[in-house]
Amino acid sequence: MGKYRPSGNLIIANQTFKIDAPVVTFMDPPFWNATSHACIPTENDPRPACIPGKDGMVPYGKLPAPYTQRYTSRPALRRYGATPPLDAVKAVIRQFVVHHDGCNSSDMAFAVMQNERGLSCHFLIDNDGTIFQTIDLALAAYHAAEWNFGSIGVELCNRGDVKLDPNYYSGGKHGPNRKPVPCRINGHTFLAFEFTEAQMTSFQQLARGLQRYLPNIPAEYPQSSPGVQHWDTLPQQGSSGSFAFSGYIGHYHLTGQKWDPGPFDFKKFCSALRGSFCFPVFPKGEPKKGEDRPIVPQQADELKEAATELYKANENKADGGFFPVGPWGEARLWHGGVHITAKAGAPVFAPFPGRLVVARMGADSPIGSVNFVLLRHDMALGTSKVQFYSLYMHLANELAATDKPPEWISKADGGWKKQNAKAGTVVLLDEPIEAGTLIGHVGKAGPGDLAKAQVHIEFFANSELFVGVPNAPFDVVDGTAGGRFCDTPKINDLIDSNHDGKLSRQEISNFYDGGGGSQMRSVVTFHVSEWTAEPSWADALRVPKDFKDLKPAEIDQMIADQITPSLWWDPVVAKHARLAPNGEVYHYNPIFFLAWFNQQLLDAAALAGPAASAKDAKDIPKDLLDDFGVNSDKDGASMRSGTDVAEDPCNKQLGLNELSLGYDAPECGPQ
Repeated sequence: MGKYRPSGNLIIANQTFKIDAPVVTFMDPPFWNATSHACIPTENDPRPACIPGKDGMVPYGKLPAPYTQRYTSRPALRRYGATPPLDAVKAVIRQFVVHHDGCNSSDMAFAVMQNERGLSCHFLIDNDGTIFQTIDLALAAYHAAEWNFGSIGVELCNRGDVKLDPNYYSGGKHGPNRKPVPCRINGHTFLAFEFTEAQMTSFQQLARGLQRYLPNIPAEYPQSSPGVQHWDTLPQQGSSGSFAFSGYIGHYHLTGQKWDPGPFDFKKFCSALRGSFCFPVFPKGEPKKGEDRPIVPQQADELKEAATELYKANENKADGGFFPVGPWGEARLWHGGVHITAKAGAPVFAPFPGRLVVARMGADSPIGSVNFVLLRHDMALGTSKVQFYSLYMHLANELAATDKPPEWISKADGGWKKQNAKAGTVVLLDEPIEAGTLIGHVGKAGPGDLAKAQVHIEFFANSELFVGVPNAPFDVVDGTAGGRFCDTPKINDLIDSNHDGKLSRQEISNFYDGGGGSQMRSVVTFHVSEWTAEPSWADALRVPKDFKDLKPAEIDQMIADQITPSLWWDPVVAKHARLAPNGEVYHYNPIFFLAWFNQQLLDAAALAGPAASAKDAKDIPKDLLDDFGVNSDKDGASMRSGTDVAEDPCNKQLGLNELSLGYDAPECGPQ
């Protein structure tokens, strides 16, 4: 790849990590080190005209004041001195800002930044795809002004404005030939050069490598409506503002003074990282010919048909495990998910991208499999940030699998294998997972004659989701007062046909098999999770009349056989996974959630306006700037942080424990 020899390393918090990407670090030739207080000769700038300063060399460009430092420390990490802990660094970084440099090569871009402007950027990606890391990711580079404190940045080599020089890449001059691409940013249509295939491939490889080490940068992008890229500058403040955003974002999203990275397709880029949104299991039980995953259809009628099949697999075939009550088809006990019947060993897939944070694998219990996988999903739906969890319980024991187990079990550089975990134990993990990834296989579960091949699927969140989303159909029910039992009339009265205040197996079966489940699908229930040991199960089951026919010893035995083996939610797990410590969360019917969420994407795509047209392209206004091109920000005001002592408003007064959990201040919205 060109004349440089990529090491494939990343440097974060003075630690080196190997990734599958062509990275040349500042420790490798040509040693482009943005922390140097001196000017660094390059091919484009062999004799930089810098002048000596107090502690280095002052850049020779037009600057507001002489200075020699081209970077700063991140305010939230300054308490740790020169060597902040890796966990704190990982927590602070939540944005990846994308730029184009307006230059003919990364060599030229680095020379302009280091020698002329006194600026920096964490990564440069050259025309041939070579990636240069110029500074430790623990440090704040000067690339995006006040957003520097919580971000990393990349400069993609691209001349930018086609109208300025339409023949800039003709005949292989300045790298491979590039097509002109129109884009409409802040109401102005630009004609820009496309990015090279090599650049996009390398950027994808870099982003995939960073997913493991920077968990707070989800594969999300600014959206004007669900799944539709936002092409305008965002407001700075508020839950949907640019300071609160987590994910991949353009320079023009941060300031109306910029238009880079021009036509960069954030949706396409992030979609490649996220994978294909899927159903957890094949809706009809078996894949169609040539189908390896149950990908969500892109037609509304097909999406509705698939959801109907999943409802049937629960409400008409499961004999229990309904939402939101009836764990095994009886009693008023809350049940936060649904049981889907399927063939034993059938594959189970991640429906959305996320992180696999907790798992258990081992031998069966008296009620069958208690193996599970918990995923955390940090996503966006239009302007709303949503964090939720998906749980898959009663999975087959992958440790005893004869076929190839899921990658998170078998991979040598992470996951279960690296933890050297014991069978049957709850294991804390942090594995990036693409949508459509195989995460397990259907096991067998259920007490006595209810035992069958099935999987429990549950979606829940620490806070209410989709608040403010127009026409969101969810109906929230606060069930915390009843503890582990549902005492809500709007739920119980629909099922309790004999009005005795209890729910029998026959009543629940009649209700769901008779189509009554449709009345419960949009209900969101807020109550303590069934996977917690507290409040005491023994105390909870002794008080209500639901189990009055059982002796205390029989209740204790039932708890020991049917409940205790499945528990996993404790303070240690909650802290690691960012779960509510008291176990009280909002539960969503996972089938309804999946269908509704994906329908929002289909609806927004159908309403999206036409793409930008080249015939509408105009000259770039003089007040819109490239990073380093002819019409550029000469004094670096849109890139250099306003002050080296400013506090990041999203990370005030946080200790290492809070940082490691990715906590944000209230003004920045949920993380």
